[in-house]
Parts: sequence; C-alpha cells; structure tokens
Amino acid sequence: MSSYLVDVVDRNEIHLVGLSIVESLNKVMETKIGGQLREELERRQSEVANRVGSGMYLIQVYPMDGHWTPDVPYRHIFAYEVDSLARIPADMVSYTLPAGRFIKVVHKGAESRIGKTYDFINETYGARPIDIEYWSDIHALENEDSQIDIYVPR
Repeated sequence: MSSYLVDVVDRNEIHLVGLSIVESLNKVMETKIGGQLREELERRQSEVANRVGSGMYLIQVYPMDGHWTPDVPYRHIFAYEVDSLARIPADMVSYTLPAGRFIKVVHKGAESRIGKTYDFINETYGARPIDIEYWSDIHALENEDSQIDIYVPR
C-alpha cells in the first residue's frame, strides 16, 4: 500500500494559456497525444505572453453528468499560468481556474505510475468535475524523485 501526502489548500483564481484536446483517456494513452502536446507547448512557451513561473499545468475537465470512464472523451488542457489573458496565440486556448478549496495529493515517482495515485484519489474522493496536475519540471517526470501535485475540488 502506498502512502500519499494529502493536504487541504485554498487556491486563488489562476489564468492559464495553452493547448487543448477533447479525447478519452484510453485514446490519449494509446496515441501518446498528451506527451506530444506537452512537448509542443514547451517548444512554443515564448509565444505565451505574461507567463508566471516555469511549471506547466494539465487541467482535466470531465463530463458534467459524472459518468466518466476511460473511454469517455473529456477536455485536456496543457497550459502555463499567466498574469493576464490580454494576448492569446490564435491556436491556443485560455482557461481560468476559479478560486476555491482543493485537496492536494502529491504523486511521488515516475509519471507512468500515476494511475495508482488516481486510484487512491478515485476511491477516497469519488467523481469530480475537474482534476488539476502541476508539473514543476516536465523533463523529470519519469524520474523516481519526480513530484506531481494533483488538486481536486473539495
């Protein structure tokens, strides 16, 4: 049994700019499109004006009816935090995460084993409208000492 660092945090509203797709988890895993979008966004980071910090977010917005399975398409947003939405590249999207209280679960270890962390989150907190992942260093995601912060609404 793995143990997880879990905390309750209050987060301010944050604005994000990046790339988005609507696809099922199974299709994302099969095609590796998530990694491709993450790498594309990093290559194009200079196009994202008003960036805050160097970390990248993955926002996963699930269907409103709560009947999510790995075969149901949902929205994936790979994005950088910005302090202004004034300039958004034409082929990118903006997204605003509302302020609120979140459960923060820290996944330690390789990203390829994050499924076990999500099993814990699903068993403990159930269905939810959104998950937020924060990657401080996308180049270290497969390292054993990697850390991914996952936020779920409370």
